[in-house]
Amino acid sequence: MRSGWAILLCVWAVGFTAELEVVQRTPPAMPAVELKASAKLNLKQVPECSALWASTLNPGVFWTLSDSGNKPEIVPVRADGSTVIGPTGLWLGVTLKGLKNTDWEALTADGQGNLILGDVGNNLSRRKELAFYVFKEPALGAKEVSDFKKYTFSWPDQTVYPDPEISHDCEAIFVVRGKLYLLTKHRRDTLTDLWRAELPAVGEQAVLTKLARFDAKGMVTDASVSPDGKRLAVLTYRMAWVFDLPSTGEAFFQGPAKVAPLSPPLLTWQLEGSAWLDAQTLLIGSEQGDLFKLPLSALKEVP
Repeated sequence: MRSGWAILLCVWAVGFTAELEVVQRTPPAMPAVELKASAKLNLKQVPECSALWASTLNPGVFWTLSDSGNKPEIVPVRADGSTVIGPTGLWLGVTLKGLKNTDWEALTADGQGNLILGDVGNNLSRRKELAFYVFKEPALGAKEVSDFKKYTFSWPDQTVYPDPEISHDCEAIFVVRGKLYLLTKHRRDTLTDLWRAELPAVGEQAVLTKLARFDAKGMVTDASVSPDGKRLAVLTYRMAWVFDLPSTGEAFFQGPAKVAPLSPPLLTWQLEGSAWLDAQTLLIGSEQGDLFKLPLSALKEVP
């Protein structure tokens, strides 16, 4: 029979080995890229740009949304900030009928014609239930979505509400090879945790698995995969990372990478949306409504 000390030591050892090693990538010395707004969103239409996603159904259209307290809708815009024109006039937004915008923070797509919306914001790590909504990407001019699937989840490693470390917020989701991933936004450090979320064929409870921990040098606010599926862009308030994705596996942060520190205008500092404008350019949006174009040529290789 084991002694109490032996049992405690065994439990401590299991917990210790379960901790993920932090992936560290050191950005090269370089001046910050000064961002200059290329366009401005209509703040009545988009009060707080909290995500960006390049439409596959409607080329040239980018989906965005505003976070907690705003309308339960996604809004189509163009990279020049203009409103999209639908079959019957201005296409101002698409309501997700019957839903509440608790804290919508992220958008992506599954490659099968569906959008995935993340009600994953959790600023003070108080929420015990978060959710994904999956629905067909709206056709040009659509007014509402009423057919969607809801998948709920909680963070498997959170046992205290609120979390005193404030490390269970999230504003970034993305899909690689048909699998859905999340990146957490920490408030007390510059780390982010990579989770895989499995959405069941039956039922609505998503299953999360923690895969990696990366030092993003800031709070992660969005992520997006390039149209060819070969690159992952990760945005923080002051940094843009672009990783070459591995052909297999989930070691997303360990391959070739580029990075640039960012210097947005003083009054538009909350960079919270990132999408691919084309294969060589990122479109970045701020909560204050500015849109910025960031060419990959402005980033430098990470050693």
